[in-house]
Amino acid sequence: MSAARSRRTEPPPLPRWAVGAVALMAVLNLLGALVGGLVRVGALPVQALGPTGAHATGAHGALMVAGFFGALIALERAVALRRGLWVPVLAALGGWLGWGGGLWAAASTLWVASALGLVWLYVWAGAHRALSLPLAVEASGTVALVLANAAFVVFAAAHPDAARTGWGAFLVLTIAGERRELTRLVKLPPWAAQAFLLVWAGAAVAVLLALLGLGLADTVWWVATALLAVWLLRFDVATRQWRARGWAGHTAICLLVGYGWLALAAALGLAGQAVAWHVLWLGFVLAMVFGHAPIMLPALAGWRPAPTRWALLPLGVLGASVLLRVLASIGGWPAGLALAGAGHALALVLFGVVMVRAVRRGR
Repeated sequence: MSAARSRRTEPPPLPRWAVGAVALMAVLNLLGALVGGLVRVGALPVQALGPTGAHATGAHGALMVAGFFGALIALERAVALRRGLWVPVLAALGGWLGWGGGLWAAASTLWVASALGLVWLYVWAGAHRALSLPLAVEASGTVALVLANAAFVVFAAAHPDAARTGWGAFLVLTIAGERRELTRLVKLPPWAAQAFLLVWAGAAVAVLLALLGLGLADTVWWVATALLAVWLLRFDVATRQWRARGWAGHTAICLLVGYGWLALAAALGLAGQAVAWHVLWLGFVLAMVFGHAPIMLPALAGWRPAPTRWALLPLGVLGASVLLRVLASIGGWPAGLALAGAGHALALVLFGVVMVRAVRRGR
């Protein structure tokens, strides 16, 4: 097929209103996860939240990863490929069934279907656009999402950590694949490329070990994430861009801070501290969100936020609250956990306010 014919058969961009509606559905899952997390650490009383809060409390991590990030990442893929909008819709609807009505088995079913749809989007991209190592890494993370969403209900009693490890692999491998794509601009030594493959294999092995209920899963997982943190801090293009002006410098700073949180999460995990997972979700992943949001808004919504130094404020508040959570968890300080949870929520609210202001000042 010629390039001209390929362009003629390319479908039109997805409607902006539909993309916005799905993004709003995903954000509602984020709010549900946030409410559940605040109740869990004692920052909010469960009696004040009604049945929704009670349902979301025990599964706020599932809502965050499968309901929010599963929908958001799938939406980004659907917009880029101009197809498959139903994939993020299923992920968001699954979250609604879970935190809105406590129907977690139904939620897991929709999450599995959505994750399979996301695998299909990656396969389609490889077949019709370009097959590459970064794409394969991201696709493998989505396979981990399929397994995690299934394990959330099916294997929850026998292997309670299987879903958690799979969800971690989904986010970490998605981010690692995207960053590996950008390192094509940098000449890497041969051993660096091989080291990245070792990290990829380690994450995959950790997911399989967790599904089998073997005790080595956590150790393998945290070793792989530690190696990834070192690799990113050494080779990622963000190490060369953090002094840049505008959003390029902002993104690079957020990424480097996130890589530091990834390294700390790995160290805490290898030391047997359960708070390592929250450092991964809240420190590493949210730093990635804060860094990439100004870049993704033009692609998803057509908005071009004006650069602002205030965008680093939420990153600082997030860092302080995550550090407080680590200290409170290790020291057994309930009031500190509640204060840290409030800090997480404040960081997200500040980020939303800063982005809205930047969008209004931009184009």
